[in-house]
Amino acid sequence: MKSSVRLPLILLIFLVAFLLSTSSEGAKRKRVVKRAVPATPAPEIVSVNFFTFGDWGVGNENQKAVADQTKKICAKYRCDFGLTLGDNFYYWGISSVNDNRWQTLYRDMYGDLKVPFFAVLGNHDWLGNAQTQIEFSKKDPYWKMPANVYTIVAPESGPPLLEIFVLASDRFNREGEAWLKKSIEVSKAPWKILAFHHPILSNTTAREPDQKKMGPKLKPIVCKKIDLILSGHDHIFSHLRDTTDTCGWDQVIIGTGGADLYGINKDVPENLKVLHTEANFGLGFVQVTEKELSLKFYQADGDESYSYKWKKPEATPGQEAPPKAGEKEKEKLEKQKEKELKELKKL
Repeated sequence: MKSSVRLPLILLIFLVAFLLSTSSEGAKRKRVVKRAVPATPAPEIVSVNFFTFGDWGVGNENQKAVADQTKKICAKYRCDFGLTLGDNFYYWGISSVNDNRWQTLYRDMYGDLKVPFFAVLGNHDWLGNAQTQIEFSKKDPYWKMPANVYTIVAPESGPPLLEIFVLASDRFNREGEAWLKKSIEVSKAPWKILAFHHPILSNTTAREPDQKKMGPKLKPIVCKKIDLILSGHDHIFSHLRDTTDTCGWDQVIIGTGGADLYGINKDVPENLKVLHTEANFGLGFVQVTEKELSLKFYQADGDESYSYKWKKPEATPGQEAPPKAGEKEKEKLEKQKEKELKELKKL
C-alpha cells in the first residue's frame, strides 16, 4: 500500500516542477526586448546668422536698449557676426585709436557679444579720422574694418553661403566700381548682399532718395547679380522695392541703432513699393541657408515687428537650375574658345 501511494505522489511533484520551469522560461523569453535600429539622422542645415543696424554711436539710452536687445537675440539664436551700416561715431567721427569713445560707445555697449563686428563708414565717420576705424582693427580682436571697401564671406569653413560686399558710399569712385565688378564675378556664394551707408531708395521725410547717386553707378554692375542692399542713413526701418526695376534686388534700411528717429514719408512715388516701414529703434537679424534668406526686425523692447523671406528659385523637372551670378559670363567665354578652336582646325 505504501509504495503505490508514493509513486503517484513523486510523479505529481515532478510534474509540478516541470510546469514551473517551463513557465519561468516562457516568462524570460517574453521579457526579451528587441533593440530598435537607430534612425539615420537628418542632415544638419548649415546657416549663417548675423545682426545689423546703422546710425548707432551716440551713447544714449536708445543705443543701449538696442545693444541690450541684440545680446538677447544673439544668446537665443546664435550670431556669427554683426554688420553695422555707418555713422558709427556721432557727430564728428572719431579722432584716434586711443579716443575714449571706443570704450564708451563700442566696448561698453557691445563687448559682451564677443563676435566679429564688421563696420561700414557713414557720412559722420568721414567728418573725423576715418582711417582710424581701419587701424583700430589691429588693436581690437572683434572690430573688423580692413579697408574702405571689402568683402565678408561666410561661413568661414566649407562652401560659402553668403558674400557681403561693403562699400564706402561717400567715396565710391571708378576704382570702387572696378573692384566691385571683379569681386562679384569671382564670388561663389549663392547669396550676395551689398552694404553701404546711403540708401538708393528712401521713404523718409528727412531727405531725398539716393543722395550719393549710387543707383546709376551700381545698376550695370549688380543688376540680377545681387539679392539685397542693406543701408542706414535714414533713421527708420524700411523694406522697399522699385516695381519698375527688373534687376531683382530689394532695399532694406536699418538706421535704427540709437540716433534720433526720422519721420516717414507716406507720399511716395507710384513705383516705390513699401513692403514695411516703421520709426522704431531696433535691429535686423538675418539668417541665410543655401535656399533661403530671412530677415526679421526686432524692436528695442524685443517685439518682432517684421519678417520676410527670399528664396532661390528651384529648377523644374527637365530644366537646369538658373545659372549663378558670374556663370553666364563664364559660359560665354567657353563658347567663344570653342568657336576659336573650330576656326583654327579649318585652317
